[in-house]
Amino acid sequence: CTAPLATAPAQVQVSQFVASVAMISNVSGATSCMHKHGSLYRTPRMLGMGSLASSRRMLSGPQVRRGRVMQMTQKRGSLVVAADAKGPPVMPTLPYEVGSQGGVALGGPTKAPEKKTVKTVVLGSKLGGDLVAIKSVDDEARFEAEYQLNKGSTENAYLFSADKTALIDIPEGAWAEAFAKELKKNLGSRSLDYLILGHFNPRLGKTLAAVLDNQPDTAPPVEIWCSNPAKRALTAMLSKGHPAFSRELYTSWKRKGLRARLLRVKTGDSLDIGQGHNFSFFLAPTPRWAEGLFVYDSMYQKLFTSKFFGAHVVSKSGFDSDGDYQEDWDYYFNSLVGPVATQAKSVMERASICPVESEETQKSGGFRLPAFYKLGSGMKKLASFFAKDSDPSKEAADDQTGKPSVSSGIAVATICPRHGPVVRQNLKALLDSYDAGIADRLSRKEDFSVAVVYASAYGNTGVMANAVSNGLTKAGINVKLLDCEFSTNAEVADLVKGCQGFAVGSPTLGGHIPTPVSEAIGAILKNIDRNTPYGVFGSYGWSGEAVPAMSESLKDGGFLNQAFDPVSLKFKPTDDLIELLESNGERLAQSVKGQLAAKKIKQRKALAEQQIVLAEDDRVRAVGHIPTSVTAITSHIREVDSIMLCSWISQASFNPPAITLSISKKNSPEGLFLLNSKFIVNVLGAGKEKGAMKLLNKGFRSGNDCFEGYEIERDETTNCAMLKDAASYMKCTVTDRMDTGDHWLLLATIEDGKVLDAKSPTFFHHRRTGSQY
Repeated sequence: CTAPLATAPAQVQVSQFVASVAMISNVSGATSCMHKHGSLYRTPRMLGMGSLASSRRMLSGPQVRRGRVMQMTQKRGSLVVAADAKGPPVMPTLPYEVGSQGGVALGGPTKAPEKKTVKTVVLGSKLGGDLVAIKSVDDEARFEAEYQLNKGSTENAYLFSADKTALIDIPEGAWAEAFAKELKKNLGSRSLDYLILGHFNPRLGKTLAAVLDNQPDTAPPVEIWCSNPAKRALTAMLSKGHPAFSRELYTSWKRKGLRARLLRVKTGDSLDIGQGHNFSFFLAPTPRWAEGLFVYDSMYQKLFTSKFFGAHVVSKSGFDSDGDYQEDWDYYFNSLVGPVATQAKSVMERASICPVESEETQKSGGFRLPAFYKLGSGMKKLASFFAKDSDPSKEAADDQTGKPSVSSGIAVATICPRHGPVVRQNLKALLDSYDAGIADRLSRKEDFSVAVVYASAYGNTGVMANAVSNGLTKAGINVKLLDCEFSTNAEVADLVKGCQGFAVGSPTLGGHIPTPVSEAIGAILKNIDRNTPYGVFGSYGWSGEAVPAMSESLKDGGFLNQAFDPVSLKFKPTDDLIELLESNGERLAQSVKGQLAAKKIKQRKALAEQQIVLAEDDRVRAVGHIPTSVTAITSHIREVDSIMLCSWISQASFNPPAITLSISKKNSPEGLFLLNSKFIVNVLGAGKEKGAMKLLNKGFRSGNDCFEGYEIERDETTNCAMLKDAASYMKCTVTDRMDTGDHWLLLATIEDGKVLDAKSPTFFHHRRTGSQY
């Protein structure tokens, strides 16, 4: 910090100052890093050697705010950064900020924080509206993979006002002030008696502190009901000297006496808040959400499912009746629930949900059926697995209550998730889609697994971990995902034992691998065979030492079977990098499968015999006689190029001109199956196909280098690639789709097309069997 900076421009001064702050990270102290939405995220354990927040003691006066440089004075030394005569300079690309609580945060392009909005939706009516949903609305674009539909999201909380008041869930710290204000308005003159946390992480600490600060001084302590993992996390945040200690939460908790107390919840526990509201609790843990907790209100037949059955979308009314959200639910499931399908199945079985129609659903005509029920009988047969008969007349009525009887499980009329619309009319269809999705994931998964262990200070490494997991899942691998910052060494060891592959992700903090990741690598070295395939990845904001250090540590420990090159990310993930990480996940999956196949000779022989029998089946051989043209599908989705071979393609109509094509779920561009996606069909000509086939035989490829060495042109409107030696091409838009099992069947209209070589006949592919492409 003593470097001469007086003559440097303001932006350079601040950049060098932040670098200096990073270099003194071995100074001890509590850490307070600003989360991307503004909430405090204290993680000195992540720093390994100490705390970046200790640099706060070096500053006096105003500090660096988002987008502007304010005056700073170094306590020791001569560094001064001051506004010029025209006012503070704007820094639109400065990736760091020193927050008012200290610490260094990754920020990407800097801008003033947007004001968060919170709205209330009334859910209960039997007792004068004693249940409301308080929805914190997020219209901001998010970079995490789960938000890629770009429809915003909501953080939902639910408030009961019976003899006692009970709040289920709270939003992240970005909404702390607005949420606390809305909660106080809904409570009126009453205080909060119970807070039930179906989900918890340190980013909720700021909101919890705001809720406790709003409690009247004379009110009794709030009883916080949560699962054991959530209780452990909260206890750590309240323990002085613990790496996760939060002074803000501690101060609010102890304000004028004890403001709250913790109670650990187990499956089967219950809570009566009066006026007929008796809550039952079901633990719903997964590797992604170890603290998961379901809450069931028997009076309203409402199930509060935390992270399950959510969607990242903002609905107008707050309910599922005001739009078609199936695509949003499917995308949410595929991004978050699908990778933990094994544990999700256990959660579904434990809850044992039996859908019944609410009064509102009955008034609107009953449960909505999936869109494919509007099609012909042939389509219904293909969709029979995904939905069961939902005729309410076939459900026996209970003589005493008049409600449908449930032989086992709990009768649920409404699902209240943490994100997205409250589910009533689509309840049965959503439950069926979860059952089908889980069954599909499990049917495609082998009897082996890969561990993805990571820690994430600012969310970037977490996004990378999800992308690797998605690639593994696409390849049919059972993924065990674990954030090692909130796990013990014993839990990491238990997770990696028995895994046939692993990937480790880490940020770089203070030029080092954070302590939780170092300890996780130690557990891996003790518990995993040295021939196990693996990969490493991570993010950084300044120097990026963690990824090469992890790679060297594993190589020095005897691990030589590295499935993909180490991936280092500076700042936030891009779509191109997400595609690369998913491809790397698939490479790791293939490496695991190849190694296990070599070890299991008997299983390989059995599989070969099964394939021979399948090939000799007359039906399958007959299908193979259907002639198929060979085409190259190119797309440019979210600034990422991709190319894939497609031979299952056919004309669908004369007017409008349209085609159908079938694409594999495992090997296809991410997002191509979404409605309104754009792509180009390049039809190959006989005699000129060699160059294109050389490119296509490498399999599905994505990234900016997927056309390397091949001559293409770009479409002006879609930026999709057109192969110069194709016989013809067609510009297409997806207008409808159907799930056919292991493929998506897409209906696309042809917006434009051109014949490039009228003399060249179409190149056809002749198969011997219908069991292969």
